[in-house]
Amino acid sequence: MKKITILLLLIFSFGSYAKGLKPYMFSLEDEDGKIVNLSDLKGSVVYLVFWSKTCTTCEEEMPVINSLYKKYKDKNVKFFGIVIDEKDKNKIKEIKKKWGFEFPVLIGNDTVKDKYRIYGTPITYILRKNLTIGKIIYGAHSKKKLEKYIKKFLEESYD
Repeated sequence: MKKITILLLLIFSFGSYAKGLKPYMFSLEDEDGKIVNLSDLKGSVVYLVFWSKTCTTCEEEMPVINSLYKKYKDKNVKFFGIVIDEKDKNKIKEIKKKWGFEFPVLIGNDTVKDKYRIYGTPITYILRKNLTIGKIIYGAHSKKKLEKYIKKFLEESYD
């Protein structure tokens, strides 16, 4: 029990520590074979949700995130799901259809999992326009709470 408590404290304290820091600048392939470079997204708010195909919480949260995607995709917010346990592009497309979401999925790798400290899913990183970490969210949250952060980072000036 003591080890679990210490592990949880470390995980949750990282979220506070990481705010304002630069995240790992990845280049990942999406489900259509296109390479997405995080560094190319500078100037936009970037919403990254790390998920796995066996995560029921992820499945429940995806329609919520998708509604935000539909609302903000033309308002300088880039949404990406990063799958950590599936490489097959056709299976990823099947999961997207089954779970009811449309935003692009990037195929994660061990380096990205390590650099973003992904020990469970879902974990969301919302990046400011200057590509610093604005918020790290562990687990699922309400649409209202997620939208609050998106609006906040959209209103910030880009520097």
